[in-house]
Formats: sequence, C-alpha cells, structure tokens
Amino acid sequence: MGIYPAWMRKNLKTAPIRLNIGNYCMICARKSDLGIDLCAECEGLLMRMRHIDRHGRETRVCSGCGSLSNPPPRDVSRLSSADAQCTAERCSYYCAKCCASSRSLTRIVAAYRYDFPLSGMIQQMKYQEKRQTARVLGSLLARAVGQRTANNQLPDMLIPVPLNRKRQLQRGFNQARDIARWCARDLNNIPVNECVSRIVDTDSLAGLSRAERQFRILGAFRASPVVADKHVAIVDDVLTTGSTAGEMAREIYDTGASSVELWVLARTSRMRSEG
Repeated sequence: MGIYPAWMRKNLKTAPIRLNIGNYCMICARKSDLGIDLCAECEGLLMRMRHIDRHGRETRVCSGCGSLSNPPPRDVSRLSSADAQCTAERCSYYCAKCCASSRSLTRIVAAYRYDFPLSGMIQQMKYQEKRQTARVLGSLLARAVGQRTANNQLPDMLIPVPLNRKRQLQRGFNQARDIARWCARDLNNIPVNECVSRIVDTDSLAGLSRAERQFRILGAFRASPVVADKHVAIVDDVLTTGSTAGEMAREIYDTGASSVELWVLARTSRMRSEG
C-alpha cells in the first residue's frame, strides 16, 4: 500500500464498502431482497416440483421417475403418527410406484422442474460460459435442501458429477462443481470432494433412451476410498433418466459409503403413461 499516494490509499480502503451495492436480479435486473441475484418475482416463475396454478389445480413431478401427474389425496389417518409423517413426506416428492420400489439412492432432492426460465439459466451457464450463474443456482439448491434437512442430517461431503476429460477441456469448468461449491457455502461449508473420476469417455448422453444411457454409462466411474463409511451427496445440475447418478452411486457404495443422496437443481418431467 505504501507505493500508492495518500488519496489512492484512502480510496482503496473504502472501495469494498462503495462496491457493496447489494443484489440485482440476473433475469430482470431489478433490486433483489432475497440475498441472491434473483428477485422474488422472477424466483416465483421457477416451476417447483409441486406446483399449484392460479386456479388451484395441483401438479407434481416425481423426484424419482419424473412422471408428471395430478396426485389424488392420500389417506394416512389409519397410520401411526411417525408412519403418517414419513408417508406424507414421501408422497410429496415421489409417485406411488417410486414410493413402493427400492432405490439405491437414499433420497433425491430436486429443487425445481427443468422448465423456463430455469432451463435458460442452466444453459447460459453451461454453453455461454456465464459461470456467475452458478452462485444463484447453488444458493437455490441449498435452500431446497435446507427446507428438507436438519443440520445434524447433512452429508459428510458433496461430490459433483465429474465431466470426462475432453468435455472438461472444451468447457473449461465443471458446472456441477461450481453449483456444489456455492451450495456447500450456504450449508455450513460442507466439504466438496472431487473424489469420483470419470474413467470412461461416454460422450454426450443427450437424445439416448434410458436403456442406451444405462449401457453407455456402465463402469464409467472410479471412486476414491475416502468415501468409505461416509454419508455423501452427489450434486448435478439436471436429472433426466437417473442413469448417470445411479451408476455413480453404485460405484460409491461399492467403495464403502454408508449412504448416498442425489441433489439436483432441476428435474426433467414427462407425462405419466397409462397402462
């Protein structure tokens, strides 16, 4: 600091204060009171997994399979209070089929549906190099997790889904890691550990069927022994078929982890097929 004149030293000391101008929405550029660069009005445009429109009609997207449905009311009056609470919570996030089936993942936390305007925000981050968007997305994911999780139930570490080496070099960053880093900051600074590597170049999985994705991703990951006996959460931006997360969870379990969750910012939805 001694090499600068007195007037410049004074300005340098006050610069951080003068630059503390608050938060402004990345969509509409209005002042935000949410503590992130997204205003309440634009945050309200993001489609939640359980959505009630202005006419009172409810639709839900299953966190497990992505089915979009109008759920019937579930009678839990005959269950014990503990079972009723558990059933009500599961029915809020999963369809009846996924509630009844066994899953390798302990749970899936999906903050929103993959729909406009969130889809555009994610695409801007990934394909237009707007990495600053990850700060907003990570905070949104942290809030969704915080609403469903007590502090003493948070995982020991967050593991972002890794990119293959070619994709990492092309993009210059891993969007899942950026989201995980900002999410962890808002959740008591949970460690972010890139202890899972992608050892097989699967190329892009976009456009493939569920079966094709599962075959392509088989054996693609290698986990470090650091996950042994740990409760971990996989972090990604979008959940589509779940093939990538499922194969990654299988490898983490095989390496000794005690529990594996999946946290995603957005879940794609599909219409429920009848019959």
